[in-house]
Amino acid sequence: MVRFPEYHRATEPFCYLNGKIVPIGDARVSVNDIGLLRGFGIYEGLITHNRKPFMLADHLERFHRSAGKMSLAIPVSDADIEVAINDLVERNVPKDTEALIRIILTGGETRGVIDYGDTPTLFILVTEFAPLEAEYLEHGCSLMSVEYHRDLAEIKSINYIKTVLLQKERRAKGALEVVYTWQGYVYECGGSNIFIVKGGKLITTKDDIVLGITRKVVITLARPLFEIEERPITVEELRTADEVFITGSFKEVVGVVAIDGKKVGDGMVGPTTKKVMDAFHDFARSY
Repeated sequence: MVRFPEYHRATEPFCYLNGKIVPIGDARVSVNDIGLLRGFGIYEGLITHNRKPFMLADHLERFHRSAGKMSLAIPVSDADIEVAINDLVERNVPKDTEALIRIILTGGETRGVIDYGDTPTLFILVTEFAPLEAEYLEHGCSLMSVEYHRDLAEIKSINYIKTVLLQKERRAKGALEVVYTWQGYVYECGGSNIFIVKGGKLITTKDDIVLGITRKVVITLARPLFEIEERPITVEELRTADEVFITGSFKEVVGVVAIDGKKVGDGMVGPTTKKVMDAFHDFARSY
């Protein structure tokens, strides 16, 4: 297992790059990297609870699935990735503070114009985590819907072009997230999964989406409490749901009180959503 040199905390943060821990300012990725030239790569994002990477094994399992579907080789072991993450948490994040972790893998140097070679680029960034503002957890959020369906949706790739392009409009409309719909069906949000509540039943999409780790935890925790259906959701069902909430690694569980300016239910975070939030909060904080 990899061990990294001792260090003294510096003002400049560190990152992991291709087997080494280096100051961010010294990190170099080739301008010929296919991740830069063609946007060819995969991504994982997670946070810590009690300074422990939350559900890391599940995130790495999904990382491997994405890598397999993209024909990318992960150049180090999961154990080495965990060592690197823990090292960066200690270096970069003040004590008694949680971390935001991003793991990125690309095909590495291009071969010719559009192909890539056998030496991938792997880097890990760890920064201090800024939790979502308390007002969203207490009073809920709004969503902005957009007709869009991602290519290779089940792969957590670095291609966030559509989501990035929508950020200015999202902010202008006061929405926390963009929800993607396509041909009458609801899929996922820009960086979250979506659940609706109807008659006390939790319903969430399961096909042609990134299967979120927070989504998985919520389903596991909620199954003893509620009936759960994983199936396609129509736009009409979304519009007439009793409650709606979103889940994601950086947002955790957030109630949705409006979509495109129209109230969801009574316009308040509903009782089922609150139970799910409490169950997730208890699990995560004791992780």
